Amino acid sequence: MEVNRTEKITFRCTALEKAALAEQAARCGISTSEYCRTLALGGRPKERYTEEERELFREIARLKGTLQHLKN
Repeated sequence: MEVNRTEKITFRCTALEKAALAEQAARCGISTSEYCRTLALGGRPKERYTEEERELFREIARLKGTLQHLKN
């Protein structure tokens, strides 16, 4: 069920702060509004992994499997 958000809150910040908020929101894969809303309500938005980071995790998993195999 989608929530109908009709109320608006405005706050002032510097251009640098606005850019930082937008960058952090993009890293989490959400809008700046959703990012600010989550923070304001005590949440902690999670950053999404980049494709490079995901590939590193896959490589670590492969290496772990190889080590397990060699251990046995």
